[in-house]
Amino acid sequence: MATLPLLPLTTGVVLPGMVVTIALETDQARAAWAAASEAERQLLLVPVVDGRYARVGTVAVVEDAGDLRSGLQALVVRGLHRAVIGSGVPGTGAALWVQIEPVDEPTATERARELAREYRAVVENILEYRGARQIGEALRGISDPGAMADTAGYSPDLTFEQKIEVLETVDVEGRLELVLAWAREVLADLSLKDRIRSDVAEGMEKTQREFLLRQQLAAIRKE
Repeated sequence: MATLPLLPLTTGVVLPGMVVTIALETDQARAAWAAASEAERQLLLVPVVDGRYARVGTVAVVEDAGDLRSGLQALVVRGLHRAVIGSGVPGTGAALWVQIEPVDEPTATERARELAREYRAVVENILEYRGARQIGEALRGISDPGAMADTAGYSPDLTFEQKIEVLETVDVEGRLELVLAWAREVLADLSLKDRIRSDVAEGMEKTQREFLLRQQLAAIRKE
């Protein structure tokens, strides 16, 4: 088993393929970064909820480091792959080092490819409703079903807990079924809201037309 320093995440989840900026707000986070410089700039990003570490983390590489305007140090990291967390082991510095077992993505099945196509179509519809069609176009460049499912990590519609569930679902078909079901719910909600707005607008236009017609009739009677 390999060993890496662990960086806990309390407000976000980084899935494989994601590139994000992480502020180093705690001593443990800063210690993890210090240790990562001795581990080929790699560390294990693990969400923490209710004081409990997720069962699966994301091995990530630090692509850049610097300071935010607030003065906090921050890292730009790229998620590489999932890894199951093992036991804690002695390591350098004050960081928590853990054993990890990388999760290998299996060869995509036809069922996974079908789910990925459907998920992409639903997400494209969601983005079109929100006027962000150009983001949907970027999804067409993703051919791997597992990677397509992991784009859910960027979704503002999923909760912290839901994203942890995506991270911990190592089976690709199961992961796609999960994110597809949630995306369908979001699309149905957006569709309903759009229909309500359309009905309200149509009702207002009808009321205005009827008002203008009454005004015209009243003017004719006066003549």
